[in-house]
Amino acid sequence: MEILFQFLTLFGLLLAVCGITCILNYYMRKRGFSVNALANQLIVVLVTVALYVFGGLSIWTAKGVIMLLVLLYASVQDISTHEADDSLWVMLLILALVGFGDVGIVSMLMGGLLIFIPQMAIAMFTNGNGIGGADIKISTAAAVLLGLFGGVLGYVIGLTFAVIFNLIYNKVKKQASNKAFALLPFISAGLMVGYFI
Repeated sequence: MEILFQFLTLFGLLLAVCGITCILNYYMRKRGFSVNALANQLIVVLVTVALYVFGGLSIWTAKGVIMLLVLLYASVQDISTHEADDSLWVMLLILALVGFGDVGIVSMLMGGLLIFIPQMAIAMFTNGNGIGGADIKISTAAAVLLGLFGGVLGYVIGLTFAVIFNLIYNKVKKQASNKAFALLPFISAGLMVGYFI
């Protein structure tokens, strides 16, 4: 009976999250973003199942799903326009206040500072040609949400993946490595890994 309850709970959660993702895909298309609805649904289903397996039906799982949806929207917008709405980082900061006792306020502030300061320095010394403002705001807000360990480790994982992917991609396409690319999809993937840590 317990297994049936767990299955029905997961099924209900997936149904709700897939419905929200359909609405999100529709809204993103309406705004002119380049949307791969199937890939978005697959990502959301896989991460939601992983969240449920690790956290059951809990605030931690709900918080992870909301973070996932915000980062998915930011990633699709970054791929499409090389921008991200200011409301997205604000949503992540508000989400950080939900159950913040799990991480601790000092850890949250330290995580945010350790992500913000180096990125801001890079942006200032490269005259805005290095890291974009949206990347800085979203990754800093997510680091506040995740705390010192999860935020910094997640950011480093995402940034490492971005650098490796783009080195290989530029080599295969035989193009200059100084060409701008969407960083938020990579950072978002790393930050979601950081959420599980």
